[in-house]
Amino acid sequence: MVTPPEVVEMAARAGLSEAALREGVATLHRAGVRLVAGSDAGLGPAKPHGILPETLVEYVACGIPATVALAAATSVGAEVCGLGRRKGRARTGFEADLLIVDGDPTSDITVLRRPLAVYRAGVPVR
Repeated sequence: MVTPPEVVEMAARAGLSEAALREGVATLHRAGVRLVAGSDAGLGPAKPHGILPETLVEYVACGIPATVALAAATSVGAEVCGLGRRKGRARTGFEADLLIVDGDPTSDITVLRRPLAVYRAGVPVR
């Protein structure tokens, strides 16, 4: 993923390095801040749709456990959007939004970059 030049310039003007940004995320996690994964996907060529896995890879690179990163993109995200009673979990009665990967994302979060199948409300979309 390429960070838009405007973002790199703004961070540099503020004296923020990539390491400092990562430490900021890690500090938020350690302080108990509930993180929700997002990517601003679709805003332009540097942020195309489908880049959410990169957010989770970055969370793990910040020292956040993969299970917490995964929850930030699923159950926590659904809860803060008011959808926690029907989305965000693989559970009876939920809408079966699933990403199928070859591997265990809790031990290698990068497997999310290579989905084998995607289901929305139980219907294959990819």
